[in-house]
Amino acid sequence: MKTYKEEHKKASEFETRSEYLDHELQIMKPRRYKLNLPGRDFRFEWEDLVPAFAGTLGIVAMYSSVMMAWAEGLTEAWDHVTLGKEFAIEVSRVEMLIPALLFVILASGFFNPRANLAGNHGPMIPLIASIALAGAHPLALAILIGVFGLLLSFFKGGSRLVNLTSKGVAGGLLIFLGFSGALVQIKTIQTWSLGLESTSVEAGSMGYLGLIILAVTVILYSYLARVEKRWLAIPACAITALVVALIGGASFDLQFTTQMGLPNLNPVYWWGNTEEGWMLGLPNTQHFLASLPFAILAVAMWSPDFLGHRI
Repeated sequence: MKTYKEEHKKASEFETRSEYLDHELQIMKPRRYKLNLPGRDFRFEWEDLVPAFAGTLGIVAMYSSVMMAWAEGLTEAWDHVTLGKEFAIEVSRVEMLIPALLFVILASGFFNPRANLAGNHGPMIPLIASIALAGAHPLALAILIGVFGLLLSFFKGGSRLVNLTSKGVAGGLLIFLGFSGALVQIKTIQTWSLGLESTSVEAGSMGYLGLIILAVTVILYSYLARVEKRWLAIPACAITALVVALIGGASFDLQFTTQMGLPNLNPVYWWGNTEEGWMLGLPNTQHFLASLPFAILAVAMWSPDFLGHRI
């Protein structure tokens, strides 16, 4: 069997760029749990910047949403803890540095490229307040999800769950998440555009801007789908929406609320005790028991989540 390096052909040998990229996907033979090197086992293409950019936007938004939900839930449930957006920002920075850089890029990208990444499920965000009220602990929940995930991977349970999950379930989940997500985004855009009326000469005259942005991005996405370039949708629609907003007269007051630099990586600051840092303390047996059903739910959702991505 020929290796990837032996089967690789230059892009100039193909009639279209799409044919070259399809050929690259067909000849890649990643080494499982062995070091995969650029040039020998795969190549970086400029198209890779698009999912990287889209993934960065998505993961920052998801981490921020999850951590804000934790902050509100823990503040309400624990008397000795008062958390806010600073907590969400700090955790998001740690998440981007540690899991994203070390585990996702190094472990999955170079040592096990066939692995499907475990996602942060949007549907679980509304449950986080209930998770906190049930007495769960963020670290306990993370440890349990990590343990269950590793066991699932070791015994190939993920593949079995995928085979047990019908495409109808995954398709229904995809439709539900897409519909609910679209409604939330439409509401958010309209709330933003209506809030621009204070800067307008005529009160309420900027409310139409959100509808224009929605219409333009829907048309753009339809066009990209028609020319089979849907992978460009996130950056193309984001940039187009920004341009339309600026042309429409929207003003953006950009302010950085955090200083550049590394987040606090001292474990004592996060989990040491209840008198310093975030005052969460280390989890005990009660915290693990309270987190157990939610960890099982999170891991059980991976298979329909994966199938939803595939669909």
